[in-house]
Amino acid sequence: MKKLIFILLLSISYLSAYSAEYDKANEFYEDGEFEKAFIGFRTLAIDKKDTDAAYMLAYMFETGEGCHLDKDKALRWYRFSATSTYEKDKHRVDKDIQQSSDQLYNSLSEVSNVDTKNTLYQYMHSIFNIKAHHANYLIPMSMRLNGDYGKIRGRNTSANEVEFQISVKYDFAPNLLGFDEVYSVAYTQHSFWQYYVGDAYFRATDYNPEMFVTIPMNTHYFKAVRLSAEHTSNGLGRPDERAWNYLTFSSYFQYKSIFTELQLWYRMDDNFDYNPELTDTMGYGHIKFMIPYQKHLATLLLRNNFKGKYAVDTSYSYPLFGKSLFLYLHGFSGYGESMSSYAGSPEEPNTSHEDDRIHKIGIGFSISR
Repeated sequence: MKKLIFILLLSISYLSAYSAEYDKANEFYEDGEFEKAFIGFRTLAIDKKDTDAAYMLAYMFETGEGCHLDKDKALRWYRFSATSTYEKDKHRVDKDIQQSSDQLYNSLSEVSNVDTKNTLYQYMHSIFNIKAHHANYLIPMSMRLNGDYGKIRGRNTSANEVEFQISVKYDFAPNLLGFDEVYSVAYTQHSFWQYYVGDAYFRATDYNPEMFVTIPMNTHYFKAVRLSAEHTSNGLGRPDERAWNYLTFSSYFQYKSIFTELQLWYRMDDNFDYNPELTDTMGYGHIKFMIPYQKHLATLLLRNNFKGKYAVDTSYSYPLFGKSLFLYLHGFSGYGESMSSYAGSPEEPNTSHEDDRIHKIGIGFSISR
């Protein structure tokens, strides 16, 4: 685990040392090297359809900085930037919040220093480029259909519980190798809260940090691949600890409005005598279907180790208020719902804290899809 963390941190610090192409072009512009800035912005605007670069390209055509003054080209690039920005912006769920933040920022007294102004803007708007990764949801009533969970560390359980997931990612570097790839780090926490037993406690929580690169394929059906290094554990010490480090390879396909993810994983050398039967439960991959229809979105994830243990994980969501809150229905049937729900620690080779097979349904809300 320490080696994995060290590798991830080293990779992040190494990759973060590189500036994005836009940042490089912008640095040229701020330093007065307008010809180099013009070339950078033009490349991004034409090849990448970058709306910010298109705006700067239009401005430079309008002012004649780094190029011949051309009002017609300036107008065309302004139109492209405005139209493309509008198409992206109308899908943002935080648009009204952003506008209110802008109004608050604009009410401040003017600051002359550019760097100070940028720092103040970042502080006022909390700009971290944090995005949703997997679904973020809260299920106040998640009901197990095949009994309860027995005794968990000597405590009683209920078949009903609260389930929630928090999942965010940070895209920190683009296109370092020229494949339009995006480098990201992410964190997902999936928790099961025994709220209804009186003395509420968390039955299980899985922690999943990861680092990955996503590469677009730009073909008719084959859309992207993703390579990831991940760690997942329940954060408990022995004999309750369940943990593994693994590499994943994901490929993404589209046929009309049906999207498919095929993911394979390989367990790294992380002391295999610790949770030795984990892959016997989790298998070596999954296939996931995402089916949007108008405002509806359904997902279906299937996993099978071909030794009698399987998992079916399905969800459905529908917007309730605009674009920021969704009705969320979730169902699970099979094995490996959480890291705690499989047998096989060194101290307890043939037992688990829960019955291995779980069937459950739940209804709640999500704030991302």
